[in-house]
Amino acid sequence: MQPAFVILGSGQDGGSPQLGHRSGTGAPRTASSVGVRTPEGSIVLLDATPDITNQCRRLMDWVDYPKDRAALLDAVAITHGHMGHYIGLLHFGPESANVSRLPLLVTPRFSAFMAGNDPFRALISGNHMVPRNLLDLMRIDETAEVVGIPVPHRAEYTDTVAISIRVHGEPWLCYLPDIDSWQDWPDAESVLGQHNYALIDATFTSTAELPGRNIAEIPHPFVTDTIERFAHLTSSTSIVLTHINHSNPVADPSSTIAKKARARGFHIARDGLASSEI
Repeated sequence: MQPAFVILGSGQDGGSPQLGHRSGTGAPRTASSVGVRTPEGSIVLLDATPDITNQCRRLMDWVDYPKDRAALLDAVAITHGHMGHYIGLLHFGPESANVSRLPLLVTPRFSAFMAGNDPFRALISGNHMVPRNLLDLMRIDETAEVVGIPVPHRAEYTDTVAISIRVHGEPWLCYLPDIDSWQDWPDAESVLGQHNYALIDATFTSTAELPGRNIAEIPHPFVTDTIERFAHLTSSTSIVLTHINHSNPVADPSSTIAKKARARGFHIARDGLASSEI
């Protein structure tokens, strides 16, 4: 079996349209999340969003669940502690899925954040989830490993990582939905270029997207900068723009920036996009 992934959500934390808006740019999107299937058949969820129930139904359809599986997920990995990336963990507790000892792959700082804050603390104390250090290379099964690579991003509660999935020892998928800027991460080009696939931050295209709000307070690299920096990698790495804000014109396939991105070899994420389509 070949490794595979499905983009369960492609929007910024609030999805699209966000709360208080009747519509967003392009098609509706849920918050950024990915389901990964290893060659051995293990299933790993990357980020647990507010939309996790609908997203896991999509994941169940994708893996043709239940077949002979005892449970849908073999592990959950979290990039960081901003709203759209971890709130869905609450669904693994007794009020919902009530899982038992599901591996939770997080950084030590994220683990401390969980242990120090209810109701998330109950997931650990109740043995629903077992934290494991994402900064160490960890084996998922005999075919795949996962490791978190620290990246610069607002660290009010936790640190932030890009999640690297390695298959048979080789970098295969890099999932990086949030970063402050590419210039603050000197290893960006080398890390992304090592992987077959890179799903990366495309939150904003310009400062004009959020009138009345200072985007400098919520920094992300602009899509225009991302295109110029990494277009030369697209011949060997399939780069997918994800974590798209509801204001971002790149979400409209007919927009100038979307056409430019595709012309330079980039893919634009949508909910339900699978690796077999890229």
